[in-house]
Parts: sequence; structure tokens; C-alpha cells
Amino acid sequence: MRVLLVSRNYFPAPEVRGGAQVSVAQLATALQARGHAVAVLSVDDRAHEGVHAATGVSEYRLRLRNLYARGEQSAPRRLAWHLIDRLGDTMASDYGRVLRAFRPDVVNTHVMAGIGTAIWRVAAAERVPIVHRVSDYYLMCLNSGHRRGGANCAGVCRDCRALALAPSRRRTGLVQEIIYVSDRIAATHSAATVFPRATPHTILAGGYRPRHPLPVRPDLLDPPRVTLGYFGRLSPEKGVEALLLALRAMPTAHWRLRIGGTGVPAYVERLRAAAGDLPVTFLGVGEADEFYATVDAVIVPSLWDEPSGRVAFEAGIHGAIPIVSARGGLPEMVGQGTRGLIVEPAEPETIRAAVARVRDDAALRRAIRARWAVDRRDYDPDTVAARTLAIYEKVVGARL
Repeated sequence: MRVLLVSRNYFPAPEVRGGAQVSVAQLATALQARGHAVAVLSVDDRAHEGVHAATGVSEYRLRLRNLYARGEQSAPRRLAWHLIDRLGDTMASDYGRVLRAFRPDVVNTHVMAGIGTAIWRVAAAERVPIVHRVSDYYLMCLNSGHRRGGANCAGVCRDCRALALAPSRRRTGLVQEIIYVSDRIAATHSAATVFPRATPHTILAGGYRPRHPLPVRPDLLDPPRVTLGYFGRLSPEKGVEALLLALRAMPTAHWRLRIGGTGVPAYVERLRAAAGDLPVTFLGVGEADEFYATVDAVIVPSLWDEPSGRVAFEAGIHGAIPIVSARGGLPEMVGQGTRGLIVEPAEPETIRAAVARVRDDAALRRAIRARWAVDRRDYDPDTVAARTLAIYEKVVGARL
């Protein structure tokens, strides 16, 4: 089968490794290993056609026909960018050229910001079936985050209804099957009637396999302290400030925190100031696999409704106990509490209680790690690829 995966910003630089990019790369390489022809279409501030060096996948990297590709911009320029992205169809001729060159049997779209729904129009005109993986709120929200003014949105606001949802609905009927990364994001999209009610859907999180065999992990790395980790983007909605506030009330002899990731420099400095003299280490950007080996537990204290939260299942697979906030699809990633702990980020005492449980309860640590030793198979890229391939075969209409 010939599969065209479509996603914005497919590893634009070696140090840029977002969760959706990792999911696309793992799916692409797993499908290639099964003998399928795979290519990734992405948009960027530069063009390239050939083999993507970092992942070994054929790519069609197109120069984005919009006001900018990335970076901080003024509010008027951001609004103009979104209007072009959602209404302009400026990339349609480029998409048509790629589809005619690669001749896919199926198009699987992922991160749509910058891509736009023009790819669906073009694929439908070429009579290529479309599968869409929903891992953000792009189709119903201008900023793709379903969050405004520091608060999560309960529904769809007037601006997003007019400028995001309405343009999306013009073409969501062209999608043959939807893959949601969690039940929660499926319910949110269903409530807003983003897709026609009759469109079939599947719940399927991303794939993940550690790059190297996992060594035997000590129960605690530095007893009697518990070594906590945060790994990901440093931005206000990620809840790191709430985490630091909660930890400040705990004896520092009981814990230490390692923070991997980066963000806007001014905000990172704000976090450093909040950490003060606490046992907190800021590590900057690093490899996920190496990071998980250096912590006993990974905390995902997000304030926003994370569609899934791959850090939670990556950590669990590595034997680090996931502690996640009760937001979005995060509780699903820890089996609603059967393979991790769930906290309320607005209630610091719940964070402190979870940290204390991980530190003090050896039986809990053994039970969670044992559960992940079994459930990790659900996240193996081969498993995810097989389930995704079954969806492709269904929409193509024949088992290939």
C-alpha cells in the first residue's frame, strides 16, 4: 500500500521533536518495515524532496505559502495567518502535484495547522480516501488548544465558531475515518459536531518504543528521596508553576526535581526564579529515553486539556511512575489510575499526596510497573501500525 502521511513541521531541525512528530515518524517507519511505501508531506520555511535524513522516510517538504512559518508574531499577523490557513487554499496546487507524483492509496492527515483542509479537497478530487488523526483542537479552535485567557474552553466560542469550526465543517465530510488519540478528545469533537455523526472513528494513541533495551531499574534512584521529572515544553498551560508551588511545602530531603525541556526564555527564567533554592535542576533539551532513566516518577501537571499526553505512557514504559493531572486525555493514559496516579493541579495537596505515595509505597511502585510491563504492548509501534493499517484497508476497500 502507498501511504501519504501529512503533518506540519515534520522534524524541521534535529532538536525539534514534538509529540505528534514522534508519532508520525514511528508510524511511518513501522509501516515501511511492513513493506509499504510511505512518504510524509509537511510544510516549512524551506522546501525539500527526498529522504528525510533523521528518520529515513521519504518526504515532500513544501515551502509554506503564508505570512510566516514560525516565531512570535503580532496579534493582527496571527489572525491574518489563520484566515489564509483556513480559507485561502494557497497550497492546493502544491498538494495536487505531490499526490500525482506519489500516487497514494490513502492519505492520513495529522497536525493540520499550516496544512489546512485544502489537502482534503485535493485528495477527494484525486479520489484518494482520507483518514484523519485528531491530536489537537485545530478543527474547532483558532489556536488549536481549546484554551483562552488562561482557562480551558467549555465549548466553542463565537470567534472560533466563525473562523475555525465553520470553515472546517465545509470539508470534514470528506474524511472517511477518524482516529482520535483519546476518548476525551473524541467526546469534545462530538459535542461540537466537528465531523458528520455517521463518520466512523477509532480510539488509538500514538506508538512508542525505547531506542535501546531497557536496563534493570533500581526501585528508587536516591533513597530515601524520590527523584521526580518533568519533560516537555515549558509554557504556562503546562502547569510547572503549580508543581513548584506544591513541592515548596514538602521537606526537601524527601524529593528532587529534574526538568527537561525549554520554552520562551523569559518564561524559563520565571520558572527558575520560582524554583529558587529548591532541589530543582533545569536540564534544557535532551533525549527522552535518557531522561526517563534518571527519574523515579514523571509528573505531567498540565492545566490545559491535553488530548492524550505521550510523556505519560513513555514514562510508564520506562518504569518511571506517571503522575498526571485530571485534564483532557491524561487520565486515560494511566488507565484511569490503574497504572499511574491522577492529581488535581489546582489543589496542591493532591500533588504532594501523590509524590508521598510514590516515595513511601514500594508495593504501589511494583504494581504500577508490573501493569506497564503488560500494557506497553498496546503502545508498541508495530501494534499501532497494524491497527492503523486495518483502518487504511477498510477505507481503501480491499485488504492489501
